[in-house]
Amino acid sequence: MARSGKSAQEFIQSSFSPIIAVLCSPKVEHVTSKNNLSFTELLQPFGSMDWEGQIREPGGSVCVVKNWKVIIRDVHWKPLPPTEARKQLNNAVLHNYTEKTVLLELDGRKFDVPQSTRWFDAWRETYLEVQFPSDHEYTNHFLSCIIVGTTLDDNIIDTFNTLNQQYAQLQNVTPPKLPKWFNNGVLKSYLLLHDVSAVSKDKADAAFDTLKQTFGSGNCFMLAINSKSTTDPSLPTDYWAQFIKRSNDSTSEMLSSVSNLPTTPPDPQPFPVGTGTSDDGTVPNQNVPPEGLHPLTTSENDVYDNANSLQTHSFSGSSESMNVSVKPLDYSTEVHGLALNANDIDSIKKFLQEYAGKALLPYLEKQILQLSELVANRKGVSRSLLSATKRWFGTGKGGNTTGNNTVIYSSECPELQLRRLGDLWFLLGQWQRAFDTYHTAKREFYADSAWLCYAGALEMAAVSAFMAGDANKKTHGYMEESIVTYLNTCRMVQYAVRATLLSVLCLGSAGLHGEAAKQLIRMTSEDSDLRSAMLLEQASLCFLSGPGSKAMCRKYAFHMVLAGHRFSKAGQKKHAYRCYNQAYQVYRDSGWRLSTDHVQFALGRLAGALRLTRDAVRWLGAPLAPAARHQPAAQQDAFLREYMLQHQQWVDSEDEFKEHLPVLPLPLLESEATSVLCVGPAPLSSPGRVPATSLAVHHTPDRQEQHTWHKLEEMLLQVVYGSVPMIFKPTVDLYTNKTDLNPAAPQGEPIQISITLRNPLKIVILLKDVELLWHFVSESDDSKQIVNNEPMVASGSSLESSAICGQKIKSVVLEGESSKMLTFSLTPLRMGRLCVQGVAYKLINAGERGNENATGSVMAGKLNLLSGINASDKRLQITVIPPAPCLQMTFTESSAEVISGELRIVDVEIRNVGPVDAGPVHFAVSRPECVQLLSPDNEELFKPLYDEKYKAPTVYSDERAARLGAWRALAARHSVRCTSGVPSGACARARLVLRARTRAPELALLALYEPEPRAPAAQRAYRLLRHVFRFTPKEAVEISVTPRRSIKTTPDKISENMNLVTEIKNICGEKDDDIIIEVLEASLLSRQWRLTGMIASADKSQLLQSREKMHLVFQASRIFDFPSESKVGWSGLKIATGQPDPEDNIAVSPYSHFVTDYETSIDNMEANGRADTKAGLIQSMFVVRWKAHHRTKGTTVNGQHYLWLDDFIRVLSRDREVVSPDAPLQLDEYEIKLDPHDTRKKNKDNVVVLRMEHSNLISHNFEKNKLCVVPITINIVNCYEVPVNVFIDMSKQTNREGGRALGWCGALSGAGPGELGMSLRLERWEARRVRLRALCAAPGAYVVGSAFAVSATTPTTGDAALTLAHAPAPADTSLLVVQTP
Repeated sequence: MARSGKSAQEFIQSSFSPIIAVLCSPKVEHVTSKNNLSFTELLQPFGSMDWEGQIREPGGSVCVVKNWKVIIRDVHWKPLPPTEARKQLNNAVLHNYTEKTVLLELDGRKFDVPQSTRWFDAWRETYLEVQFPSDHEYTNHFLSCIIVGTTLDDNIIDTFNTLNQQYAQLQNVTPPKLPKWFNNGVLKSYLLLHDVSAVSKDKADAAFDTLKQTFGSGNCFMLAINSKSTTDPSLPTDYWAQFIKRSNDSTSEMLSSVSNLPTTPPDPQPFPVGTGTSDDGTVPNQNVPPEGLHPLTTSENDVYDNANSLQTHSFSGSSESMNVSVKPLDYSTEVHGLALNANDIDSIKKFLQEYAGKALLPYLEKQILQLSELVANRKGVSRSLLSATKRWFGTGKGGNTTGNNTVIYSSECPELQLRRLGDLWFLLGQWQRAFDTYHTAKREFYADSAWLCYAGALEMAAVSAFMAGDANKKTHGYMEESIVTYLNTCRMVQYAVRATLLSVLCLGSAGLHGEAAKQLIRMTSEDSDLRSAMLLEQASLCFLSGPGSKAMCRKYAFHMVLAGHRFSKAGQKKHAYRCYNQAYQVYRDSGWRLSTDHVQFALGRLAGALRLTRDAVRWLGAPLAPAARHQPAAQQDAFLREYMLQHQQWVDSEDEFKEHLPVLPLPLLESEATSVLCVGPAPLSSPGRVPATSLAVHHTPDRQEQHTWHKLEEMLLQVVYGSVPMIFKPTVDLYTNKTDLNPAAPQGEPIQISITLRNPLKIVILLKDVELLWHFVSESDDSKQIVNNEPMVASGSSLESSAICGQKIKSVVLEGESSKMLTFSLTPLRMGRLCVQGVAYKLINAGERGNENATGSVMAGKLNLLSGINASDKRLQITVIPPAPCLQMTFTESSAEVISGELRIVDVEIRNVGPVDAGPVHFAVSRPECVQLLSPDNEELFKPLYDEKYKAPTVYSDERAARLGAWRALAARHSVRCTSGVPSGACARARLVLRARTRAPELALLALYEPEPRAPAAQRAYRLLRHVFRFTPKEAVEISVTPRRSIKTTPDKISENMNLVTEIKNICGEKDDDIIIEVLEASLLSRQWRLTGMIASADKSQLLQSREKMHLVFQASRIFDFPSESKVGWSGLKIATGQPDPEDNIAVSPYSHFVTDYETSIDNMEANGRADTKAGLIQSMFVVRWKAHHRTKGTTVNGQHYLWLDDFIRVLSRDREVVSPDAPLQLDEYEIKLDPHDTRKKNKDNVVVLRMEHSNLISHNFEKNKLCVVPITINIVNCYEVPVNVFIDMSKQTNREGGRALGWCGALSGAGPGELGMSLRLERWEARRVRLRALCAAPGAYVVGSAFAVSATTPTTGDAALTLAHAPAPADTSLLVVQTP
């Protein structure tokens, strides 16, 4: 517990001191009034004597009495009235308030705890002072009486005789009445008070001599006061100020509707102590208080002199809230001791010491001797049959019974005499002897079931053991049993509270803080808020006072909250605020949001009651954000309303808010989502046109998208400026939390600023008049001008600034637990520095139902955008640069749903809305195979195809040059110049051709332009425009082509032909069966082949429905008149009949675009290089143009599919989806089992092709001629564009085991030693006939093609690097049958 001003021993000793009654003549008060004091007040500060006395105990040993204190009290003293007692208790707490704390570290956490609890010490002392004296204990009864007269009295003896008569009357009052005397024969002494300033010393001495002669010199004393002369100095200090407690209604403004102070019943009742009767005069009491009498009921003639008016309730406060004045209670404004000097003070001290040593101590010694003898004579003897029977056979304990049976002890009975003896020992500080006496007394009272006396004896026995230093677990048990008996059996709450206060001192000194806390908590109840608050606070401090690791911080905080609640109910707002603040230290950052919210809300309301409006707003705003999700909506609504009420009071009381707005806790800012966009104004809406998507504040490009824009910008710089800066910094127009840059915006262009507000509550809040708060510093040549709009917004007036043009949002509704993005526009009209500091708005609580038209409390405030971790946010510190050109780009509006391969022409309009002319505009696209600029001329027809497939690769000197050349080629392929310069206010147009594909649903287009003339180096050199075409492509057409080779022979010519077996399929699914396909034309782009014919069914013009196919065979022949360099020839065949435009072919724009085979990759330059040139035998682009009819929509679109034919393998047009290797294989009728693009398993191309001509059936008579000679012609064609050496090897038979062998005759020459055959040289694409003769020795079937082998080599290598086996001859030409006639 917190340290108090006194130790436990000092407090107990000062609380149980001998009480001396004083009976004064009327003139005594006249003498002391010169010092603004009564006689008892004059002596009270000097009751504590630094003096030692001695008494002799009955055994003969000497006992020393040290540090004795006596209490001087008027004999007519009566307890305070209920209202006054309640004021005394509340004022003791209120006016001893202090905020001094000490730092305490527990479990790694630091807490500020009260340095001392002065208010509790004052309340505890006052609580004991206002209690009624009771007949079951004698520590607060008068031990002696001092009769005081003064030398101003004319007849001293008559005055004292009169006082003696009054004393006799007071001594013989009815027992329940006040005053209470220790016994029937208390010490009576006489004091003559001499007023030095009014009576001479001789007269005073004579009067004192007369007094001693009359009443004896041992009991008479004289005290001289008021001896201060004009030359004597004033007293150095006011000894009496802290002891005077006079009621002052004008300074104590406490009101209460209920009084809990115990009062006397209308009729005095006997003192209930035990049960039964005794043989020494005790009789049962049949007059118990009526059951229906309220314990607080008083009669009109109540004089508060019944000492036994002890009820079941305490008098420490009210069960209802009290209004406690915060004005300090002025006990006295007068100066005390004006007529006293230092000698008078010494005289007062000397008198008290003489009285204590010469009169009081001898008297007490005599009383102890008499009581000891009486107790010793009566000890062990039963005083009645009933009491003896209960002692021997009784089983009940006082703490466990609730019976109301009582007995009456006479005032002189041995049991009460034993209690008197124990009290005398205790008052003299003889703790061990007091303990022994109390221990004996408690057995006597227990035997008689005198529970009140029993509880009192237990209480004092435990206190005596503690004071003697012999406290142990057993003595602590005595105190526990005493409290339980007071509380449950006797129903004397105030004595239970007193015993608890004493017990806590004993337990705390023994380190038993947990047990002390339990006792304190038990004494809390609903009948007294102030008492409960004091005890709960002490209990919480007990939990914090445990040793080291045993300190219970959570219990400390919980009970401190309870104490704060009871303080608040009792009207002690300052103490309630202090308690809640102490508890908040534990709940702060603990994660216990419900507890923390309650404490913060209570602190806010208490701070408001104490007129601490700033703190009230701070506390009430804390539970609202950011973690208020756990609160129900009704509670959040109540919190917000209370906050708004206190906030309005705070704003009204502070002058600073006339120029500045307060910061509000709602809504919250999601700082990560704040973005600033500097791209100029958006174009005006126009029917049939859509603006460029550009950048948007509500959409932050992902990493891949940003990478695409950066690469395209690099390509544009390469094309426009010829090189990319060594340190390339991409242009930033959208500033987010990932950009560490200050935005730059041209003068006169609007800046879009997006902030995201989050409502953490479950209720709807309404924002009105939302606008940005900014600070602008202009930078002109003449001077700097600073403009700030917050003062104007705070005052409610409008700001017409020539520097910034802002925007205000009239109303924003934030639903519960939701976020909303707000976009503001600021247009800087001058160059300078613009800093966006916050958002101003008016907050309205729309309640749980979210009434958007709510007209409740309105709270004006702001949300700081630059605070905390965002204080250095560069996004909101904008630099305004000189004016620049600003282009707006719009496109023809079109549907996003397209068919893969569809061709779409889009019109582009570029308008310059800036004040500066713009230079040429360049475009860069992410996929040039899908987006191209439509130009009017076709001078470079099919040039991309030539560069990709036919052009010889450039040779570079080193790898660096090769990479640079590849980068330049890549940039040139992706970039194109769109228009020339665009003057200010002018407009330019262009057309784009789009071909959406399944693999490219998004097509990025980046436009670059620069001022004309170019801007200085300090300004932005160029600006960018961004647009993304987004499509939803679907597959509708699938084309597969399988090339076949053949040789065409005529009498005068041999030529190589090619057949293209084509399958065209409508692959629309069931959901898209309303799309039908019409095949229009097939074209072949090649430098080697030309389409010559087509074989088709009769219904080739029929439309393809869903899942229908069309089979066509196109015939192509070799081209010998080659096109000029850099040119690609084309040939086409109409498929669908009835085409109206005969020029609608592949050579006409837009159908001449996109005839390339590469897949674009802006990251890997090697992936963008052309394929291996001259690697295949076909090297042709096959194009099929089609038309799709959408019957439901009534639309028709044109499209083309492109297939590159390199070798004689099957080619499929459909874009395949990439499937995970772990995905299950799903086959349908459209899926090809073998991938046509897989070149690992394809057959090697033949260098030469051949065809044999011979008779199939020959009749020969082998009897006439043993050999049959068969003429055979071999047609050979060189398929390569380079010369080859061909050797026909006749020595190799490939089917010797399976059939007969042919022989050869004629002019044969071997290619080498041991070889037999024919050699010949074929120029490129040359065809030749070779005539041979075969020999048959017997009839049978012969396979002519297996009788020889063909090999070819290039002349440059000279080896068999190109040796390839020839293809098998057809069965009808290679099979030879020889028969006999």
